[in-house]
Amino acid sequence: MNDLTITVPAERKWILALRTTIGACGSIAGLSLDTISDLRLAIDEGFDLLSHQPRKLEKIRMDCSIDQGMLHIKLQGIRSEKAQTCAPQDPQTAKLIIGTLVTDIHLEGDSCGIHSMCLSISTGEEVNERG
Repeated sequence: MNDLTITVPAERKWILALRTTIGACGSIAGLSLDTISDLRLAIDEGFDLLSHQPRKLEKIRMDCSIDQGMLHIKLQGIRSEKAQTCAPQDPQTAKLIIGTLVTDIHLEGDSCGIHSMCLSISTGEEVNERG
């Protein structure tokens, strides 16, 4: 099994834990240092996107998995239980920036804004076709 999960408080100082973890995952996946650097930037942008939505976050969870030549990352905001009035912000700028750093990006949200981001990037390994 090639899965990892880390949950940190939704405070900017904890981005270092996520950046370090994504660096380790990228290294295990065999990514280049340049690609790992791009992933760290994508995690920075994703953290900022999630933490600047109208509904307050308590924690941020990052799930990483390596499967069939791809590194998949999900960054998810764990929201406060308190009811809040929401006016979501437009995520398109962040999506464009992150999209230049990874192979695939998918944002998930609702009326209170973006609450999770899924990224994928090729590890460069060939995938064996099973027939």
